[in-house]
Amino acid sequence: MVRLKNALGAEITLPPTIYMPKVPFDVRMSTQALVGADGVIITSKGTIGARSLALMGRLYYPGDKSRVRREADNLLAFLMHAPIEVYPPWADGRCLIAHPQGMPQHWIDKGVELDLQIPMLAPDPYWYGDKEELVLSGAQYIEIEGNAPVIPFIETTSTVPSLTVISGDYEVQVTGASGKIEIDSVNFEVKVDGENRIDLANDGWKAFGFALFPGENLISSNVEIKLSFRPRWF
Repeated sequence: MVRLKNALGAEITLPPTIYMPKVPFDVRMSTQALVGADGVIITSKGTIGARSLALMGRLYYPGDKSRVRREADNLLAFLMHAPIEVYPPWADGRCLIAHPQGMPQHWIDKGVELDLQIPMLAPDPYWYGDKEELVLSGAQYIEIEGNAPVIPFIETTSTVPSLTVISGDYEVQVTGASGKIEIDSVNFEVKVDGENRIDLANDGWKAFGFALFPGENLISSNVEIKLSFRPRWF
């Protein structure tokens, strides 16, 4: 059965009569036709498009019309707190993070049965696993699950004057700080004791960010840090 979790942390398991039959996966790329030549040339790297999906099915409890109405009301209230983590039964605990775009309803036989659809948009196309947290210092190898790169949230465990974290070709440096440092490579934010200080970060991080890859990663840090991330799948 499909399990849902909303932004408030509430969870709901849908009845087996409501399911998610299709999940799109689109790779986009720009092309340019050449005058007098066959085909096209590719002018950009491929990017993964947002996923448009839908939950669909029926609420039906013979002889209990009030339960159908009650569950529909509860589901609507639940969906208003987006984004929603969607866990299909066949996804091995992975979820898509989606925003509901309505809930069209077709009431049948004077409310005895409800045929419904819940169209949803997942602007982030990746499947996500459970959140993981690791504390490390010096140089250590860590293992990343999934088949897509992850972007960790990095924070120092104490007040420090500077921070340097390196993994492969990625490096983030924060110099001239005095406090607890937090680095958000998704939103490109650097905070020192809660204050925005992106000006203290190195240009390489501002241009390329920081990522870890499926499999074994060697990470080195000049101070003790905590990494927070969720494994990702295409």
